[in-house]
Amino acid sequence: PHQLAFRSSVGRQILIRHSSSSSSPPITWSNKVVIPGGFNADGLREWAMTTDFGADGYEKMTGQEIRRRRREASDDPKDQPYADLFSKRVSDECSQYLAQHPSPTDVLGRAFFGSRSFVGEKLVLSSLNALLSLYPEHATSLPKHFKLNEQYLQWKVTMKAPLELICSYQIGGLNLKGCTMIAFDPSVRKAFHGNCFDVAEGKIRGFLPEKGIQMHKAYARFLLDGMADELEKMRHADGK
Repeated sequence: PHQLAFRSSVGRQILIRHSSSSSSPPITWSNKVVIPGGFNADGLREWAMTTDFGADGYEKMTGQEIRRRRREASDDPKDQPYADLFSKRVSDECSQYLAQHPSPTDVLGRAFFGSRSFVGEKLVLSSLNALLSLYPEHATSLPKHFKLNEQYLQWKVTMKAPLELICSYQIGGLNLKGCTMIAFDPSVRKAFHGNCFDVAEGKIRGFLPEKGIQMHKAYARFLLDGMADELEKMRHADGK
């Protein structure tokens, strides 16, 4: 057996074991750079604030530009955008399946957007697009590979790494932008789903806003459960 080691954006080292036997082909990730979003809500929020929710490419920024943007960002939590993160442990077999896959984030993306839990939202968005032409027709087909800057429904892939995918969106009529993160950490065998949107934490206080956030969190967990279930189905379908 061999090990592939790399350091995540939150500083911890992750070891992925794989076998060189014919039954378990070696990992062939073309990009071993873990994106700066991090597997926590604070990291996702910082990425969103630094890149204007993915509008500005992080990978093209100089260190000086990143530091400047971080200095200019508000230190007051009430003025920072809302962010959350949820996780769910997957089976040992599913964890191994993802760790040995050439592109785990493509699997995660298809599992998230292709799950039964997401069907209702997809139908609504596809119907709206048929009426309002919000995005190109081809963007309604679930992609096999999630490529940087390509679009699926209202989401655009703004950051991709072997274990983490961030897709950003902007709703013009509501002047709302945000991002959706999905990830996998083999060291704890957990799948993650996070969200960050351009509404200050200080503006979601009060009975009605807090109820809205509670509903959002319940739906986010529902989508995460659906992604985990779909991952198991995909693993079985691939004979793993």
